[in-house]
Amino acid sequence: MKYFFNSRKQFVLGCLIFFAVFSVVSFGYIQQKNVCDINQFQTHAQIISNDLWALSQSGVKSYLQLAVQANHYKHLAVTLQGGAPFFQVNAPLLSGLDSLLHSLHLLPFKKLSTEIVYQGHLIGFLQGEQCERVIYPLLNIFIFLLLLMLVALFVLNLYSNRRLLEQQVLERTRKYRESERRFHDLVNLLPEIVCETDAQGDLTYANEIALKQFAVSDSAIPGVSFFNYIVPDQRERARKNFTAVVQGREQKLEEFTASSGDGTTFPVLIRSAPIYAGIDVSGVRSVIIDITERCSLEKQLRRAQKMEVIGLMAGGVAHDLNNILSGVINYPELILMKLPDDSELRGYVKAIKDSGLRASEVVTDLLTLSRGVVAGKIVASPNGMIMEYLKSPEFLKLQSLSPKISWKTELDPAVTNIVCSPVHVKKCIMNLITNAAEAIPESGRVIVSTENRRVDELEEQSEYIKKGAYAVVTINDTGPGIAPRDLDHIFEPFYTKKVMGRSGTGLGLTVVWNTMQDHDGEIRVNSDEKGTTFSLFFPATDREIDRVPLKADINTIMGKGDKILVIDDDPLQQIIALQLLTTLNYKVTAVSSGEEALDYLRTRFVHLLLLDMLMPPGINGLQTYKQVLAIHPKQKAVIASGFSESKDVKEAL
Repeated sequence: MKYFFNSRKQFVLGCLIFFAVFSVVSFGYIQQKNVCDINQFQTHAQIISNDLWALSQSGVKSYLQLAVQANHYKHLAVTLQGGAPFFQVNAPLLSGLDSLLHSLHLLPFKKLSTEIVYQGHLIGFLQGEQCERVIYPLLNIFIFLLLLMLVALFVLNLYSNRRLLEQQVLERTRKYRESERRFHDLVNLLPEIVCETDAQGDLTYANEIALKQFAVSDSAIPGVSFFNYIVPDQRERARKNFTAVVQGREQKLEEFTASSGDGTTFPVLIRSAPIYAGIDVSGVRSVIIDITERCSLEKQLRRAQKMEVIGLMAGGVAHDLNNILSGVINYPELILMKLPDDSELRGYVKAIKDSGLRASEVVTDLLTLSRGVVAGKIVASPNGMIMEYLKSPEFLKLQSLSPKISWKTELDPAVTNIVCSPVHVKKCIMNLITNAAEAIPESGRVIVSTENRRVDELEEQSEYIKKGAYAVVTINDTGPGIAPRDLDHIFEPFYTKKVMGRSGTGLGLTVVWNTMQDHDGEIRVNSDEKGTTFSLFFPATDREIDRVPLKADINTIMGKGDKILVIDDDPLQQIIALQLLTTLNYKVTAVSSGEEALDYLRTRFVHLLLLDMLMPPGINGLQTYKQVLAIHPKQKAVIASGFSESKDVKEAL
């Protein structure tokens, strides 16, 4: 029966219904059979009443023998009214199947008794036991109901299967149409070009982006050659690849230059597969991927990698130059502290010191290029930093060298503050204003402006700046502009049109670019024959401007015999620190490594450590300071490093 049911649950439910129907029918049949048996027994009593009244045993005997055989009685007995037995007939013992069923209690015997009445007078009693043979008719009923149920289920199953088949046909038709529509939508939603051609290379299908990119209408596709959209010098290679696909050979991604409908070209990757009609190739299906953006990103990555390599080199050079320049700058400072105010040597010593300071500015540019150093950031006003530069001696000198250039400021008084390193931002402003002045051959105008701008639209965002508020500093000049071939290279180190060593180092715009990266901002350039505009986007802040501490007077930093331990691996730095601090009335001791410092501090106490961070090959400044704190938990220290953004410096702070 499970053939007709779809699940075990349905099978169990069907069986329960069948047995319920069978039970009801069986119960009704048994009840009816009992009534019939009683009625028949009473009929027997009526028939033998005449023979019993006449006391005719032969008549009673012959009838009872017939009744026993016909109605499966075990025995029948007739007694008179007073209880005296009159006659009894016994049936033969059960045999065969009846005997087996009786032993299994499937053929029980029931007792029957009724009165024998003649012309209204009770003359005796008829008693007997009848074999209840309902098992046989019930079995017939069971088989009949089972067959009836199977037939009904078969008919229902045929009907439901027909409905199911109709539904499946409808569902498959619907899914086919949905699949066709989905394929059409997906192909048209793809950002790639999808097209099909016949075996000769003529287009037979193109998705919407292909129609748009190739500027061809859907109706005009038949007869248009696919190779018309490959640049001429690559068509022969494209035909060879096409032939290989038609011949069933595997086709990998191939890079070509495609030509759009308006004549512009763009790089693409093409992958093709054959279209089969039976066992024959009837055409070629191709996916064409525009990789213009990828090529641009690869170009940016190569630039970033080049900048990183140059930055690593610049950082190493700057670190060594810093150590060398320490003597050039600090020894003149020591000499000036000891020279009388009227000494004729003061001018020469100051010149040496100024030369060292100018050299240190180049070192600062190199360190900025290495992206390893950013001075402490504070909240400052873009307008304030611009005005500081416009009042500086450097700008006054630039004005004197460019008398035909007019200068204009358009500073928004409501421009927001920014979190920045003022030293680096002012260096950016100085570099851009200097470049603007040098870009103007004779007469012209330079405009410095500020404004608040909100970057909300997706097209205004970039990989460097996201949605939000920005303070924008803009420097515009009226020079001849930057050639398009140079625009992609202007931020590369040492890429300059100036005379190297005379009008610049080639690091100006590189320093600007790196500074904007360190400030989570962006620099944008627009240039044409009417001039060039540089725009610096700084993330805005609503914090108040931080107060910059005034330069300390020398008397406020004079020591009182305080003990200082200088820990530096460079002997020159040790000597300079010893002499400077001794001159300032401190008691100074110098060691060359962290290990020496720990040995010294195990038996001594100092008021302050002057600690260098990098001291190869021994332990560094962070490791040294951690171990010093285990000896002197409250030990004060000044940490010195050329790389203030390093992981060890941050952990030490």
